[in-house]
Amino acid sequence: MQEILVTTKNRGACLALLAVFLLAAGFPAAAQAGTSQEGQKIFEQKCVKCHGEDGSGNTVIGKALGAADLRSADVQKKSDTDFYTQIDKGKANMPPFGSGLDKTQINALIAYVREFGKKQVAQKKH
Repeated sequence: MQEILVTTKNRGACLALLAVFLLAAGFPAAAQAGTSQEGQKIFEQKCVKCHGEDGSGNTVIGKALGAADLRSADVQKKSDTDFYTQIDKGKANMPPFGSGLDKTQINALIAYVREFGKKQVAQKKH
């Protein structure tokens, strides 16, 4: 059996690698979460023609396809996993976007769609 010896020469490299690993392990969600600002850009590129700028689905294409009102309580009560799967794989008349968007982009898009629900609640309070 061979022993692995940590010499003074490689101890610094080992400690640096350990520190990087521990930092990365502590922030996995942040690395994949994405921001609603990034999500807005993606929404404008890929979703507006069906869901509209306000998420209502009140567009010519959206009405024809029966696009969901992303502001509605029924849509907003869906889990992030449900949103992720629908964006990734598609559903009914909604095409899949998983081949063109990575995990971070899909999560950013979900964060932006959640903003529609927050705006809707804020409008009802006023």
